[in-house]
Amino acid sequence: MYRYIGTQTPKFQRFQRRVHKSELAQILVPRGLFVAMISQFDAFLGALIRHMFQLQPGLLDSSGKVLTLSQLAQFQTIAAAKEFIIEKEIESVLRDSHLEQFEWLEKKLNMPLRKQLPSWKVFVEITERRNLFVHTNGVVSRQYLDVCNTHSCAIPETATLGTSLPLTREYFTSAYECLLEIGVKLGQVLWRKLQPDALEDADGNLSNVAYSLLLEGRYQLARVLLDFATQILPRHSSENARLRFVVNRAQAYKWTGEDENCRTILDAEDWTATDPKFRLAYAVLCDDFENAIEIVRQLGKSEDQEMDEHSYRDWPLFREFRKHPDFVSLFEEIFAEPLNRFVVEGPLLDKIS
Repeated sequence: MYRYIGTQTPKFQRFQRRVHKSELAQILVPRGLFVAMISQFDAFLGALIRHMFQLQPGLLDSSGKVLTLSQLAQFQTIAAAKEFIIEKEIESVLRDSHLEQFEWLEKKLNMPLRKQLPSWKVFVEITERRNLFVHTNGVVSRQYLDVCNTHSCAIPETATLGTSLPLTREYFTSAYECLLEIGVKLGQVLWRKLQPDALEDADGNLSNVAYSLLLEGRYQLARVLLDFATQILPRHSSENARLRFVVNRAQAYKWTGEDENCRTILDAEDWTATDPKFRLAYAVLCDDFENAIEIVRQLGKSEDQEMDEHSYRDWPLFREFRKHPDFVSLFEEIFAEPLNRFVVEGPLLDKIS
């Protein structure tokens, strides 16, 4: 540490204080965001529990919540009293540890939620580290070590009693991905359990989430969710929905450099009698661009809005196919416009004119 003595001492001291505040902010701001991220997961869990009680009111019968006569007199309707009990039950659950919350859900729904969840150990460590940041300024406690060891969590080699745990960019990203994965999976399992007649909506939601991840280039996380969609979920709303998951899963593997796994996933299906758009997907992912060109030619300017010019331009599926000169020419022939063009719209156009 440097110390300055001279006529500029007050100015130097101000500078030192600013540096100290900046260094402190680099520690506290990421921690605040990390804690807030887990708080958002808790809010999501609370919303799931609320929907669970609304869809299956009978689950409240075993809550153990009792209203006194004076409390009951405060409510004008049975619905208001029911809402009060739901609020109290949610508050009670969210006050428990995340381990106890999952145990409570498993008991209420009479189904395992952690059995086929490889990221569970990561989730446990994340939530326990959150407790350290909130209660001990990040200093490792006996409880942190005991809980992580009980659940065989991977913890840093430097995580010994009394040491302070860091929060790196890589750790923050992995925590975000773990929470998103578990949140999506938990939501899907509860959705399908409590509303078995709403499979189409559930499939659509999961498909949109996975597609968004592919579009953002988050292929590893997309793989995790699409493995879940095709390997774990027992039923789908339609064969079309299931094949959509298969295609997106295959491309998630392809874009992470695992062409062999991509081909294995695709070859496990018989694509010969499927819709042309699926046969096109198969050809493109197998780098059979010659066959893909012929399918595009056959589709032409299809009335199927799924396969319009925007699909060819935007879908991650056609990432490499868009570079093929024959496809570029064929696209212009079919749609009477170039594949790549610059369009100026809105306020910017007004300013230029």
